[in-house]
Amino acid sequence: MFYVLCSTPMAFASSEFETTYNVRYQVQADERVNVNQNISLTNKLSSVYATQYSLTLQSGRIENIKASDEEGPLKIEVSENNDITIINLTFNQQVVGTGKTLNFNLSYDNLDLAYKNGQVWEVFIPKIANPQEIDNFILWLAVPANFGNPAFINPEPIEQKTEGNLNYFRFNKSQLAIAGVSAAFGQFQIFDFMFAYHLENPNLVPGETEISFPPDTAFQQVIFKRITPLPVNIRVDADGNWLGKYRLGPNEKLNITAEGKVKIFAQPQEKFLKPSLENLKNNLLPQKYWETEDLLIQAEAKKLAIPRAIYEFVVKTLDYDFSRVKEGVERKGATQALNEPKNSICMEFTDLFIALARAAGIPAREIEGFAYTTNVKLKPLSLVADVLHSWPEYWDEKRQIWVPVDPTWEKTTGGINFFDKTDLNHFVFAIHGESSIEPFPAGSYKSSSSIGKDVQVVFGRYEQEDNPKLEVDFKIPKKIFAGFGGEGEIIVKNLGQQAFYKLELSFKTEKLNLTLPTNEKVQLAVLPPFASQPIVLKIKSSDWWSFGRGTLSVTANNQEFNTTIKIGSFFWQLILPLVGIVLAIGFLAIFMVKQKQWQLKNT
Repeated sequence: MFYVLCSTPMAFASSEFETTYNVRYQVQADERVNVNQNISLTNKLSSVYATQYSLTLQSGRIENIKASDEEGPLKIEVSENNDITIINLTFNQQVVGTGKTLNFNLSYDNLDLAYKNGQVWEVFIPKIANPQEIDNFILWLAVPANFGNPAFINPEPIEQKTEGNLNYFRFNKSQLAIAGVSAAFGQFQIFDFMFAYHLENPNLVPGETEISFPPDTAFQQVIFKRITPLPVNIRVDADGNWLGKYRLGPNEKLNITAEGKVKIFAQPQEKFLKPSLENLKNNLLPQKYWETEDLLIQAEAKKLAIPRAIYEFVVKTLDYDFSRVKEGVERKGATQALNEPKNSICMEFTDLFIALARAAGIPAREIEGFAYTTNVKLKPLSLVADVLHSWPEYWDEKRQIWVPVDPTWEKTTGGINFFDKTDLNHFVFAIHGESSIEPFPAGSYKSSSSIGKDVQVVFGRYEQEDNPKLEVDFKIPKKIFAGFGGEGEIIVKNLGQQAFYKLELSFKTEKLNLTLPTNEKVQLAVLPPFASQPIVLKIKSSDWWSFGRGTLSVTANNQEFNTTIKIGSFFWQLILPLVGIVLAIGFLAIFMVKQKQWQLKNT
């Protein structure tokens, strides 16, 4: 997908020719992209003329090559080597003279530029490799109208129009000199996943451990079908990871399976929670592999200062080393990556970006997860076994979101822009912000007996989602006395399959007074699937003389849950019986005295 315009210096020197390109990339329903180039070469000197044209494409899947000038078809020579295609054209005419123009056309089908992946059409058009040799360049991207509206297009087209059944998007030289065009059509991407976790407690005493399930982020929503067996609970850590707690007995082994779907969005979801100020501060701190206090890191960070400059520096500085993609590869960290830039994989691209960003005062963190690719040579998956890829995120204070970027893939694709928008194929497994190592992502939980692949991710289909359901358990006294009360809690349980955000609980009572952590309402910031949240409360009767039955109602997610509490009368149930007992004892004492007196009288 890397596109190079190259030729012999004598024929195409910018001082000798004025060059104009009008190019159209038309996407077909069979994933072919028909590329049509109308090219004009105008002589600037009387003593030179063009005889040949050469085009180098980083793709081995080029078909239906055609070329012609004003005198007819051109001689075409094609050579291929290691997925590189070189097209050489020999012109029929020799246009001589200052101001004279040679017009010719080249068209071909490229099978590596557009893909229907799951729910999304993706299109990538590479940048211009030698913009200094081109005077005028216009590019039109044409896609079938039934693809729908774009989820995103980078850079933003300078013109859009519709003709017939095609939507057109126009770009110019200045845009394509910086980066290629990346576009996605579709509302969201869907992956089905199945993860296996293998836990083992080798100790002679019971133990607890946590595993990380894929969490919601601003750009993804996770829907669980099932987790078997269910964890004791799932909590959300400061970075937003979902951590499930499991208890294991002595020498116990436990295999866990998690199945579900993930939706990946082009635009951030509004309901997603914002990080705390404390978390943002912690995402500025040095960590293992993120040596922000290193003098060289600090010097570069001071010069770069902003995320885009840091990203471009990482892309420009590091070179991807395919030979290091093997199991057990050592993670070098940011400082070593900067000192040894030729031997990097995605870990080093990520670590260097994070260290530079943090040193520049920009909160940044690492993502480990899955990234779908159709070409591992252009979009390598640098982490082996079950964890496939890593990429960084930085905090955008203005937009109030964590922004994912992928400097590794921009480097290996020869300039596809993964800064302004990654794509819809990056699936987050675990977030590393407050720690550069933990939690471990899915695929990392192995036991001494586990073998095979523990991460399975495939494209999924949209299905009507079940409405999320809650359950409320009442752990409060079944009986209280009028004027007195007791303490207890309610436990709010998410029965799956999605997380609740800003979940409001409202309370209503009859013959009861309720004391809550807040006033009449409680809001839970987030409740992941299969998680539970206790809420402590105090309850007592509304007065000293009411007795009978009181009710407590809790409403959440348009569901109402009720419980009944028996209210006993302190007077009738405690004092009056006590008085009765005293009177009975008194009467019994009098009787016994009288009995004793009668016995004495009759002896």
